[in-house]
Amino acid sequence: MEHTSYHLQDGERPSTAVVNAIADHEDASPDEIGPRLYDAVDPDALDSLFRPRVDGQVRIGGKAVFSYRGYEITYESDGMIHITDDTDTPSGASETAPADE
Repeated sequence: MEHTSYHLQDGERPSTAVVNAIADHEDASPDEIGPRLYDAVDPDALDSLFRPRVDGQVRIGGKAVFSYRGYEITYESDGMIHITDDTDTPSGASETAPADE
């Protein structure tokens, strides 16, 4: 099973980081990645879920797991993205554990 890890870059939105991580995993350009991310998960919701708290502190302890392009994508609140071959999760399935509030 292949596994790639990617860390959110400064100023990068979580939804953009997911596409960039997949592009890195596939050694491709982000522009070549399709179908669009919103076919698997709401990019605005992903960005909102992991946005810093009102006081500016980074959220901790949450993660979102979803299937996209035949991969299981795990986005953790610390900005780590893990991509593994999706062998067990039905297409389009997702799971979230909210970050602290």
